[in-house]
Amino acid sequence: MPLSYSEKFEGFLKKRILVVEDHAAVRQGIVETINRESDLMVCGEAEDMSLALEAISFVRPDLVLIDIQLKSSSGLSLVRILHQEHPELLTVGMTMFDPVRYEKKARAAGVCGFIVKQEGPEKLLTAIRKALFAKPLATDSQ
Repeated sequence: MPLSYSEKFEGFLKKRILVVEDHAAVRQGIVETINRESDLMVCGEAEDMSLALEAISFVRPDLVLIDIQLKSSSGLSLVRILHQEHPELLTVGMTMFDPVRYEKKARAAGVCGFIVKQEGPEKLLTAIRKALFAKPLATDSQ
């Protein structure tokens, strides 16, 4: 069924996000959270670095949300590759592990935002929006 005019127009207004997360249940929760927002939409999902790199050219995201501890590859390596191959792409890193240690590594790799998964949906959406609108994400240590 073809998209209506409003559906087509809405897709242009929403910021497009590719979610890279290896845990399917977590990924599904993130996707549902983002897709409930009027200004954001998930344009693709990937469970590892190779699928994410393959998806980039097809889904054309504004931002890539990346689990920095993927099972089969390093999310930090993905951030570095994206910054080399697609410098216009914004990236937000996320982790369940030691936030102080991993945030430093993620920022050094080039993320413009960082979130600890346990912080919940509102913090996730705030980190995404701050990255999209070029406002550095403040940390508790700042």
